[in-house]
Amino acid sequence: MFDADRPILSSEQDRLNRSQFAKYLARSLLDHHDPESLVVGLYGGWGSGKTSVLNLVLEELNFAASNMLDEDKPIILYFSPWSYSGQDQLIYSFFRRLSSTLRNAPYFENSPRIIHLLELYVSFFTHTPIPKSLRSKRNFVEKITFQEKEEIYAWESGRDLTLVKAELNELLRQQKHKIIIMIDNISRIKHEEIKQIFQIVKSMGDYANTAYLLAFDKEQVVRAINRIDGSGGEELIEKVVQLPFEIPPILQQDIENILADRLNEIVATVPEDAWNIEYWADIYYSSLKYFFRNCRDITRYVNTLNFGYSRLRDVVNPVDYFALTAIEVFMPNVYAGIRDNKDLFTDLLDNVYQLTSDEIQKDKIRCNEILARDDRISRDLLLELLMRLFPRIRHIYYPDIAFYHSDSIARKLRRICSPDLFEVYFRLSLQPGHITESEFETILSLASDADAFDQALTRLNQDERISKFLDQLDSQTLQKIPEKNIPAIVNALFDNGDLFPQGIFGMLSLDTPMRIHRIIHGLLQRFKNMEERFNCLQNAIAKATKSIFIIVHELTEQGREHLENEDTFLPIEFRDIAPDQLNLLRKLATSRIAYWGQTERLIDHPRLLPILYAWKNWGSEEDCRRYVEKITHTDKGLVAFLRATLDEAITDAMVSYEKNPSWETYLQNIEDFIPAHLLENHAKILFEDNYFEKLREKEQLALMIFLDLVKANTIKIIPKTAP
Repeated sequence: MFDADRPILSSEQDRLNRSQFAKYLARSLLDHHDPESLVVGLYGGWGSGKTSVLNLVLEELNFAASNMLDEDKPIILYFSPWSYSGQDQLIYSFFRRLSSTLRNAPYFENSPRIIHLLELYVSFFTHTPIPKSLRSKRNFVEKITFQEKEEIYAWESGRDLTLVKAELNELLRQQKHKIIIMIDNISRIKHEEIKQIFQIVKSMGDYANTAYLLAFDKEQVVRAINRIDGSGGEELIEKVVQLPFEIPPILQQDIENILADRLNEIVATVPEDAWNIEYWADIYYSSLKYFFRNCRDITRYVNTLNFGYSRLRDVVNPVDYFALTAIEVFMPNVYAGIRDNKDLFTDLLDNVYQLTSDEIQKDKIRCNEILARDDRISRDLLLELLMRLFPRIRHIYYPDIAFYHSDSIARKLRRICSPDLFEVYFRLSLQPGHITESEFETILSLASDADAFDQALTRLNQDERISKFLDQLDSQTLQKIPEKNIPAIVNALFDNGDLFPQGIFGMLSLDTPMRIHRIIHGLLQRFKNMEERFNCLQNAIAKATKSIFIIVHELTEQGREHLENEDTFLPIEFRDIAPDQLNLLRKLATSRIAYWGQTERLIDHPRLLPILYAWKNWGSEEDCRRYVEKITHTDKGLVAFLRATLDEAITDAMVSYEKNPSWETYLQNIEDFIPAHLLENHAKILFEDNYFEKLREKEQLALMIFLDLVKANTIKIIPKTAP
């Protein structure tokens, strides 16, 4: 299974021994007793683990707070500007999050006044009205003298910005609570927004009793500010950040230990007797280990290796493939140079073969050009690696030094230097999607063995060639398949269909579910009577464990043959199955859906909505509604349900969040399963909570669009949309 590139959340997961550093950082924030604002900088490059360190700091702050009196506990705000766009939106969102955090803090003295002043303060900068609920209360005389306006702006208050901030600072200075603001992902936002963050910290948000912890790539931030102002990036950071810290460098030994742990899982899959520990040690310690600089490097490498080696492990030398994959991931131009120059790397036939001096010189020029394409590791280290993988390269650079090479042994060991095996190592990067006629016929012949054919489709899907295979299968080939092999093909399509790339349905193209329906229909027509077709479909549905939507889609299409108002309507004698058989298959399908619903597999399905409609319309509507009610009580289930029911609106909003009147119709998708008002409060809580910033973009849009459509009143602003 691929390892997600996610930061660690607690010290229990700390493999780089950074917990002590995080504790020191947390104490620096807590032990700052000067009432003036403190700004701490956490510098680190891409992949250095800034977010992980912030999580460790947060863990330590929470632990320290657990040992304090309530009135002394720090108030902590974690803010990720990456979740917002636009400078005005960034300022507004930051102060609104700060206001919300302070408002929810227990034992916070003068809270209403501080919140009002904060809202007044931000209104000066963002030109947004002060929310009604956060305005200062009028006395009796003011209530009868003044008419309440719908919108009140800061400049209408008669207060000066400087005086507002001064009063705000004085009230905050009287607090025992220290306000700690952690800002992450600064390096990921636009250049203008990066500068905006530093302006917020330096001038807008430099309140008394506050401490900022800013995590960013210093070099990238300097470049961003210099690109806007021409220069001054370094100086601005020095003015803002009072206490800079560099992420502790990752020790090479820690990297090697983590890499070894990750590789052990793959090495365990190596065929018996194929792993040569001495050869691996030569490759690894001489050059390979120098490719890895941080944990993200390991993740990229292991993910790529996991993907490729599982498909080629029976035909390649594992050590050679591990080494080649490092070149592929970190030095792709060198990888392409090797792939495209087989004669340069493999033509050494035996130990008596001699090149002329002119030939050696020409080959050296070619090889030098390839070596110069990337600089991830030094030229000498790369050359050392290539000489170990390809003995011919050693002969080019050291023609006078004798060494032994046997092509027959290389072939036996499945070495990449063997001319017969060279292309195999690049199979996944050559002619993507291509399936030769002989390979196609071989795969079809496997249908005599259901398990073998199922595994063949799995490999085609992993190789990203399944769409091409389906294209070739959807043809006259269907008429040539032995009738006894048809059930195995239908079974495999039903069991794997959801795992295939789904494609896009259009005027001139078919998506994968429709392509599979055409294939199944063509195969079913090979049977002479409905009973055989019914039995084939029934067995396939009963045996399918990895897919569910493809079954729903197939039965939906089968149903269209039975509807007189559809252009696909057919007289009963021309249909694949009879009406009573269709109903039986639908009942079987809903039992499978209900089984999926017992685990999170159904929630996680990308085609959740049509599956729920099938359950509701073909099976027990009560059971379906009960399931929806159950999952929407959980955060994950609610987000998944809203994303499924509002999918088309989300797709529109991904391009431009501009409200479309037609979105109102999507509320019916929700109402068909559960009253929308029952979800409103839960959705508001998620939207206003820090949990929202951890969601993916489509999940965030699902909550925003839903709350927009039901016209919910939220503390956190929903981005305005054109009516």
